[in-house]
Amino acid sequence: MTAANSPTTATSESSEDDCPLSAAQQARNIFCFAGFWCLFYLAAPVSYVGPTHANLLKELGNSDTVANLPHAVYQWLGALPIVVAWFLPQPKMLKPLLVYPLILMATVTGAVSLAIWLKLSASVVTTMVITHGAVLGMSNGILLTTLWEVLRRGVSTSRRGHALGVTFGVGPLFACIGSLAQQALFSKNPIAGMSLGLAFPQNYLVLFAAAAPLFLLLPLLAASFVVPLPTDEPTGQSRITEIVGGLRDFFTYRPLIFGAVGYLLVYSGGNAIFDNVSLHAKDVLGETSASSMGTQGFLRFGFKAFAGVFLGWLLIRTNPKTMLLTTTMILVIGMCWVLNVTGSWYLMSCGLLGAGELFGVYFPNYIATSSSKSQVRANMAYLSLLSSLVGFASVLFGLISDRWGRIASFYTATGILLAAMVLMALVLPARPAPQDAK
Repeated sequence: MTAANSPTTATSESSEDDCPLSAAQQARNIFCFAGFWCLFYLAAPVSYVGPTHANLLKELGNSDTVANLPHAVYQWLGALPIVVAWFLPQPKMLKPLLVYPLILMATVTGAVSLAIWLKLSASVVTTMVITHGAVLGMSNGILLTTLWEVLRRGVSTSRRGHALGVTFGVGPLFACIGSLAQQALFSKNPIAGMSLGLAFPQNYLVLFAAAAPLFLLLPLLAASFVVPLPTDEPTGQSRITEIVGGLRDFFTYRPLIFGAVGYLLVYSGGNAIFDNVSLHAKDVLGETSASSMGTQGFLRFGFKAFAGVFLGWLLIRTNPKTMLLTTTMILVIGMCWVLNVTGSWYLMSCGLLGAGELFGVYFPNYIATSSSKSQVRANMAYLSLLSSLVGFASVLFGLISDRWGRIASFYTATGILLAAMVLMALVLPARPAPQDAK
């Protein structure tokens, strides 16, 4: 049994080998999971709602508050998965719940590029970009909760460190490729040495148009997962009882509720602030923030690739709580960098914050490890529901920035991250286990 996932009480070796699939089938699921994320990362300039959307809205003449709205609505619509988990809990629904949101994401991404191509007014394009954030928030919420159930059911706990290490070590390298492409579109002197020389808004038009077909390739991988189906799928009146019981368990079981609160705080302080960090590059570098966005993305995901390999190795050798503290500490270091470094070195903060963003992998892993298979998607949906409150943090950072300056928003984010570290260090068990193994 690996130290990474051993529970709080003594268990047998079988608790780590808790998947009925063969080794070959589990390897296939790991390959599909990693491949899914590689394509998703390739579209990162668009699939990661944040800096690209904020800079586009800023170029259209909007305030910092409006520029933060796509990320805000992205978070608010992340509450939808709870409804899906409640009323479509059957494992046989897992593949459809991956395929249809991806088609919707491709459609709205193409619509943004179409709005720019048709030269619609700034207010219409602004509305479309905010709508894009909303649709991706809704769709990604369903995708992420569903993917975690697929991983929980289709890969044993003992293999999860390897799965996450491979996925988030290799996947971000594809985001680096996407960032280089964005840099070629946006900058006259890109780090890759090739520039297409597109002016605003044609650069954004091509960026969104190129991302749309990538979203249409993802359903092919989603349909390739092997998901073992249980014989006791919840149906009929018993479903209401299970929903109530699941809610009670989530909000009364310490690893679940405090893990979710920690996730909310870290998400607020370490991810919602990223838009302001990107916008602040203009003040620090003395150039348009759009011209450095490709570099920001390259550093963000390049650092994430190195961190992904290291953190996967660390999970195998330590425990899930260590991963929470480690990723949060990286984010604290990133914010300290933002507050103290000037010149071109400022962009390294994007790399540090990008590496720390893997908290978005290891907090859900902590929740999944604490959940029975029958409750993992519902618990992920509750986590998504709480994280929807991060949308208010995005608006808050925008308001603080407009009123007191971006530096004030950076200090606020750093304080939130430090508070999260104290909470997690004091109350979370190092090796969580499901409250009722099923």
